Amino acid sequence: MKKKILLISGEFIPYTQSIGGVIRLISFLYSLKGHKIKVISLKKKRFGYFGLKKYISHAHVKYINIKISRQNTLINFFLAILKKLFSNILYLFAIDYNFFNNKRYLDEIEKNLKIFKPDYILISAPPFSLFKLVKKIRQKNKKVKIILDYRDGWTQRIKSKNHFLIKKILEIYEKKIICQSNFILCATKQIYHDIKSLKNSKKIILLRNGYWKLLKKKMTEKNKNKISIGYFGLISDDTYGYRDIKIIYNSLSQNSKIKFSFFGNSKIKSNTILNFQKFKFYKNISYFESQKKMSKFDYLLILHTEKSTASEVITGKFYEYLSSRIPIIIISNGPTEAGRLVQRHNLGYSIDYNTVSLVNFFKKLKKKKFAWKDLKNIEKFSRFYENKKLIRLLGE
Repeated sequence: MKKKILLISGEFIPYTQSIGGVIRLISFLYSLKGHKIKVISLKKKRFGYFGLKKYISHAHVKYINIKISRQNTLINFFLAILKKLFSNILYLFAIDYNFFNNKRYLDEIEKNLKIFKPDYILISAPPFSLFKLVKKIRQKNKKVKIILDYRDGWTQRIKSKNHFLIKKILEIYEKKIICQSNFILCATKQIYHDIKSLKNSKKIILLRNGYWKLLKKKMTEKNKNKISIGYFGLISDDTYGYRDIKIIYNSLSQNSKIKFSFFGNSKIKSNTILNFQKFKFYKNISYFESQKKMSKFDYLLILHTEKSTASEVITGKFYEYLSSRIPIIIISNGPTEAGRLVQRHNLGYSIDYNTVSLVNFFKKLKKKKFAWKDLKNIEKFSRFYENKKLIRLLGE
């Protein structure tokens, strides 16, 4: 039986800078194409569909137009400054770029509750300001089933002891939102266990990310004298960012045989880094073209440089890397969930640069073939294998 599903997202193609934050939602839409689906998202700067337009053509997408006013510009400016100084506190309070647009979201949701009359409302976060809509939705409609999709953790994500009291207060708030919802989807094991610690319920479901499709293994000619490392996704030279390229830059010598290629809308301000001979930067390419590019490298890189959020890191990009069968290097500020998988299945290297010297690691790095362990059923790492859980949920 066809269900009516309203999906709420902070951003969506073609108005998103990186496909990483929305590919999970696109896979949901494609898996649920037999149902009637509407999407509400924001209209921001246009970046394109990344070759994925046909996978969302069956859904009606409503883009909320944000007027670029002097007031909005000032708000974004001051918010950017505050994020530099108090990023974790703002994250815990869910004061993000969508926070100031919740009224617009609520107006659209109310229209859809009256006209579209959805059976389910699926809200995907971050941004977690969207989860604050749950209370308002419940005041308008007690019957609609609400699904919260945690792509990242919220109050449990920040592991810093400095925010212990704030965390405890906001955990109560998050638990109330969870209790007002019908189902909770968790993208990682860490998030799953964290949410279970707030409310132990069978309605909390581990629905991992995964690869879109398994690539055919091809033997490609590679430069024997150089080690090539590919990186796909956003990266910056922001000391307070999640992916600070300076960690790599400061660990390489001029005579290193390693060459890095970065694909994505990078935010690099330093001309020294942009012109560094070991680095080459490329703009975003289509989603499936990026998968083909992956197979041309000796290694594929995942970088996470923010310590308090490291433990739950296992991005959708990890699974796409996995589908290419190219060895993976994870460099992180603390242990990560993806790093544990890399070590368990012998997929490459997991480097916590608090305990291992990156300078020495890059000096000693050589080309190497890794014999994967316990990965006979690799199809279980597919997005669409995982999405069967969502399909079953809608049948309840």
